[in-house]
Amino acid sequence: MLTLFQRFSLSPNRLALFETWGPIGIILLAAVLRLYNLGFPDSLNFDETYYVKDAYSLLNGGFEREWGSGADASFAAGNPTGLLNDPSFVVHPPLGKWLIGLGMLVFGAGDPFGWRIVVALLGIATVWFTMKSAELIFNSKIWALVAGFLMAIDGVGIVLSRTALLDQILGFFVILAFYFLLRDKKQVRIQSWDRPWLIAMGVALGCATAVKWSGLYFVVGFIAYIVLVEAHLNYRVQRSIELKAETSLPKTFWLIPSVTQALRNATLVLVPTFVVYPSSWTGWILSKDAWSRSWADQAGNAITGFFAWIPTTLQSLWHYHTEIYNFHINLSASHSYAAKAYTWPFMLRPTAFFWRDKDSGCLFDTASSDCVSTITSLGNPLIWWAAALATSVLAASWFRTRDKTTTLLALGIFAGFFPWLLLPNRTMFEFYVVSYSPWVILILVAGLRAWFQNSASPRKAANWIAGLLITMAFTSAFFYPIWSGMWISYDFWRLNMWLPSWI
Repeated sequence: MLTLFQRFSLSPNRLALFETWGPIGIILLAAVLRLYNLGFPDSLNFDETYYVKDAYSLLNGGFEREWGSGADASFAAGNPTGLLNDPSFVVHPPLGKWLIGLGMLVFGAGDPFGWRIVVALLGIATVWFTMKSAELIFNSKIWALVAGFLMAIDGVGIVLSRTALLDQILGFFVILAFYFLLRDKKQVRIQSWDRPWLIAMGVALGCATAVKWSGLYFVVGFIAYIVLVEAHLNYRVQRSIELKAETSLPKTFWLIPSVTQALRNATLVLVPTFVVYPSSWTGWILSKDAWSRSWADQAGNAITGFFAWIPTTLQSLWHYHTEIYNFHINLSASHSYAAKAYTWPFMLRPTAFFWRDKDSGCLFDTASSDCVSTITSLGNPLIWWAAALATSVLAASWFRTRDKTTTLLALGIFAGFFPWLLLPNRTMFEFYVVSYSPWVILILVAGLRAWFQNSASPRKAANWIAGLLITMAFTSAFFYPIWSGMWISYDFWRLNMWLPSWI
């Protein structure tokens, strides 16, 4: 089928040039939107108060420690002081904070640019791997460019890439794992241990889990997908043989190889996953004073009986994990920006990360309006609302067609979104969507592609799609000031608040 751009009589040479330089342009766009004025705000923004200081603590001792009063202000002044000797109870694994610390090593702990640069680079890389994943799924560089473009200009990715939180780091590792899964599908070897892309996927998933435990949802989802898809393939092979031979074979003909494949594939994924995850705790293991580090060495705490052989270090680490688990399952504190998971796809309650005001000297300044600088983790509403519509259409179609591409694209949504629906009482925030936002974009692109391919007038559909993309780009330009903290008039900020729940 002719591509979207060939419908406009684009010459093969120009099309090839566009496909070559287009991805570079997309990445440059993503970089500009994420790196522009990255050092602002010059204070710890939202939960940076935890992760930036934890990163500094890891760099200066290998484990997280408590901070004295006024530590946030000293960080903002470029003088990170106030680190105490007492260990701190933290509820997320260390890898994401170690990565944040890399930027601080290069640019200094007192430089806000250094706090955020690694997260920003991983956010840019997320755009790249979303684009490359789209190319593998749709077998089209043009639709891959559309996916990369939408990913580059969406506000959730922009805001979370400009803030030293863990969620964009998690988002990078899970889309990286998905890309490796797609590469494995391109050269799958049935009944073979020679599947390096599965091993790479396991490493990426181990890193995701070592950033936030919600990476485990993707571990389960991706393994389940591989097992079920390959079992179905074995079943189809048996049915094909039966039809050709006009005879029946025992169910064990496809069940046994499916089980052995499942065990083999789970091993290829889980071994690297569970090597990488505990490795991220090396700083804690090598320390003596970290939180719960000596728990098993205290009287009455060590395991007795059959499992007494387990080193006390690992017993203490396990105990620490039980403490973290208990924290998460009991987290139900009220918060003004808490958002139930079922509202996330519609961008109903974005989180305000930052607010500052002054009298004058800003974009669209007026004599009657003050100036504000604000950062709100709001996705481009046209992208997210269009994606919700595309999801509904593709889901309805799936029950009739069992389309494999739709099944594949639903994988990230099931792993990144649906588990949160099972935790209705837990405190959660809308910006968690950044972990599965690449699949939101991919589903939207799948919907646009289906619209184009099934249209009675492809040229007219192409015009509508191009117009929609341009409108989405202008919408992102409109919202960019509240994604990047630009100084704008209060009246202009009010124009950005389309829904009362955004305030």
